Amino acid sequence: MIRKLSSISLKQTGFALLLTGSFAAASWMAPAAHAASEAIYISNSSYFTLNQAALSSSSLQFSVLLHNGESQPIDFNQYGVRVTDQAGHSYTAKLSEKKSASVLPGQDQSFRFYANLPAGETAAQLKVDVFRWDFVKADFMNHLGDLPVSSVVQEGQVKVPEQIINLHALDSTLSNDASVAFQLGQSVRVTENGKWYMYTQVSAKNLGSSSVKLPSGLQVRLVDANGLKYTSTVASGSDTTFLPNQSDTMTLKTLVSRQMPTSGLTLEYYYLNQSEDVSLGTLSLNASLQTTALGAKQVYAGQQEGEQVTVKANTSTYSIQADGVHVQTVVTLSNDGEAIASVPSFSASYQFGDAGTSVTSTDNAARSGYLAPKETASYYFNATLPTGVDPNAAQLVLWQTASSGSSSGTGSTTSTSSGGTASGTATTGSGAGATASSTSTSSSSGAAATGQMPVAVFLLKGASEAQSGYTTAVNYEFGSKLIFNNNSVVNKNLDVALVELHAHENDDLGYKTAVAKYKITNNGTSTIALPELQNELIDSKGNTYTGTRQSAVATQITPGSSYVVSYSYLLPNKAQSDDETFALNVYDDKSVSEGNVSVGTYRVALQKETESDTLALYPFSLKVNDSSISWLYSSGTYSYQLNLDLDIAHEDQVIIDSNFSKIEFDMVDSLGRIVGTQTATLTGTGKLTSGKQKIVVTGLKNEQVDSGVVVNMYEVIETPNGTAKRLIKQFH
Repeated sequence: MIRKLSSISLKQTGFALLLTGSFAAASWMAPAAHAASEAIYISNSSYFTLNQAALSSSSLQFSVLLHNGESQPIDFNQYGVRVTDQAGHSYTAKLSEKKSASVLPGQDQSFRFYANLPAGETAAQLKVDVFRWDFVKADFMNHLGDLPVSSVVQEGQVKVPEQIINLHALDSTLSNDASVAFQLGQSVRVTENGKWYMYTQVSAKNLGSSSVKLPSGLQVRLVDANGLKYTSTVASGSDTTFLPNQSDTMTLKTLVSRQMPTSGLTLEYYYLNQSEDVSLGTLSLNASLQTTALGAKQVYAGQQEGEQVTVKANTSTYSIQADGVHVQTVVTLSNDGEAIASVPSFSASYQFGDAGTSVTSTDNAARSGYLAPKETASYYFNATLPTGVDPNAAQLVLWQTASSGSSSGTGSTTSTSSGGTASGTATTGSGAGATASSTSTSSSSGAAATGQMPVAVFLLKGASEAQSGYTTAVNYEFGSKLIFNNNSVVNKNLDVALVELHAHENDDLGYKTAVAKYKITNNGTSTIALPELQNELIDSKGNTYTGTRQSAVATQITPGSSYVVSYSYLLPNKAQSDDETFALNVYDDKSVSEGNVSVGTYRVALQKETESDTLALYPFSLKVNDSSISWLYSSGTYSYQLNLDLDIAHEDQVIIDSNFSKIEFDMVDSLGRIVGTQTATLTGTGKLTSGKQKIVVTGLKNEQVDSGVVVNMYEVIETPNGTAKRLIKQFH
């Protein structure tokens, strides 16, 4: 990045180099304390200074200011500049802007240059050599003096790999000042369809005065430490038009060998001159190639300008099962800035081994398109890795869905910008050495854009084995609000509470049925869709029993109201001494491509049936004041009659409908056989009411009547898996 530094004014500071006579050079140097004020005088009132400079690992960008204190214009074409180091090497400085070379009397004019440098040069080693063209001299230069680069380069300046390329040399239709500074961003090595690719982000800044597209002749390739070359294509940004003095991002994609060393890589820009490759410069990928440790934040590579967004793989857990290694990684996207940031669409893949093997994973959760300042969004990526894979040795690749666009060669069509030769463009000194070329095999990917770009690679070293939900469950009190760790399942305006959990033994069927009732309350101001809670009970051994919702249920809940939904669980029959405490796990299985995501686990216990005459059937309570059984005979058939005296109270004013649980009365003989059944409801026509009423079972034959008849009273719920029954009272 170019840093704008303050201009140097000799009106405020002493000069360092004084020229005596007509354009004669002087060698007097200012003390180090006044290095920032050094200048080269070409007359008593006209001088050169360094205006600003930015040094990267491979180039120097700087501005030379010419102050004309004369009464006549000064033609900058009479002068030139180049960059030299302490070892005596010189490097060509190229003008990077279109500007008149004529500096009017009493005016200051700044001329911007760039020079490509070898790696390792520091600001303290570099100087800008100012000279006047003199064709009498052997090198055609009359050297006027040196301006130290260190005088204007800020301390602690970050050195980012950068390469400046003059595009006019590739396409003569472009203006003379058409040049682009390429700066490396992040590089990641990922696998797709069994092959390894290197994705590299490159920021390109237009240093010219006109909009420009990259010429089609500009090519890019990776060169490894062994000199092998791998041709790159543009995965995104191939049709970008670069505005003057603006930056934009491109992503390069390179098919590479799986044996390619990841150290000593360089990115080389070149063009073909007939059959010969002409190198334009290289960038080292050593600092660009990135992986991120589990739990560490990384700057989000796909963010928009002005955003401050980070990504982090918070946790990764796994469990070894019969079908493979089940792994889940939680990735968070955080807006650390002060402005609203957009939320991207992410997917992921787990890559492991050297053979290019990977398993994809998606998070389909519905979420807002924007993040408020300091807000965080979570993504869950589940997958099943092959048996034997060590999840700690795997990597998670985070992919962002990319905008559509074709991928051609590096660069795009010929630039549409126009511009003639810059008037007064300065001719500069020579001194750039030739670049040696190496011979090797070349591999071309020829891959088209995939529609997605990798933005991070997370190392999963430190992944932990998943604990049973039974051990991680928090204590829960019936009727209190269930606290979920994200809003992907339940709208934030809805409160959910477990109000009842009972079980009943079904001896004939070999299992028992647990029935849970959930109270859902709308605290908002508008009607909200009733959520479909995915949940299960987990016992102390880690066995899970999936909850099944009642067959029919309302689809919406109005504001200010509550609704009751019942779920049933098929549990194995156990001895009375067995623990009847469970973990209730509420989860989301819609937002992930595989498995589920727990949104909360709660320690609950089956509620015991009491011998009390008051029966709890939320939201009702039934008090049995009196009961008796009698029988009648008429025309060869018998009828049994259960006489009840009840007090029924609607304890909690929640919405119930015709799909609410029903009451079933089963008449059972002394041998345990059901000889008759009658049903009743607590709502609607024919419902049970407070007071005296009769439950009649008719049509019994003589042999079905005995003295050991009992009547079992059940709460019955219809589920997709059949009828769930809970015994609430037995009458003798």
